[in-house]
Amino acid sequence: MRGSGAPAVLGVRGLRREIADISHDLKTPLIAVRGYLQLVQRDGAAADTSPRRLQTVLERVDDLGRLVDDFFELSVLDAGGRDLELGAVDATSVVSEALLGFYVAFEGKGIEPTVDLPPEPLMVHAEATALGRVARNLVANALAHGGGDVEVSLAREGERALLAVANQAPGLAQDEAERLFERFYRADPARTGAHAGLGLSIVQELVRQMGGRVQARVAHGRLRITVELPLAVG
Repeated sequence: MRGSGAPAVLGVRGLRREIADISHDLKTPLIAVRGYLQLVQRDGAAADTSPRRLQTVLERVDDLGRLVDDFFELSVLDAGGRDLELGAVDATSVVSEALLGFYVAFEGKGIEPTVDLPPEPLMVHAEATALGRVARNLVANALAHGGGDVEVSLAREGERALLAVANQAPGLAQDEAERLFERFYRADPARTGAHAGLGLSIVQELVRQMGGRVQARVAHGRLRITVELPLAVG
């Protein structure tokens, strides 16, 4: 009987650990926003309402929104996922649109991303919604955990399309990079925030469902995550 109950105990422990991680990640941006609102309540007109301070608060709200989105997506995937409507999708357009939502965040961190997208449509066999989510999660991960510059590229290689996002990752080892797709994994336990061990797990599952693959490589202090997707037929 003891042996048969061991998997159940491990399952409960894993669930408790995931709940603790979720609670911690949700509390981080909430504490920041609540702290600012308390200052405004206390100081009134004298409170710091500068554009820079307000931008910081908005970023924390965005963090919270992305976390909620990630938890919802994970719950859908855990429940068996949904049937993706695969077809011909213009990856150039989808990635460009995804990047537009991050330019304010790039400016706030003083980052000017290096973007290399093909001038013409690059048609892949995918779903636009899922591909957009993949692109956003990759960029959000680079912003949250990378430093300095961020590179985003999209290109055709043979019968595949390659979407790559690279950022500085000093001290990150290759064996750690290979674990980044594990749910709630953090190479550095001190790093928290939106997509802390969630975004890349979602990327891996969505890419798999679209018939592609994703890999992470570390070289010369930089992390490069590459998504391969099949080209659209015809």
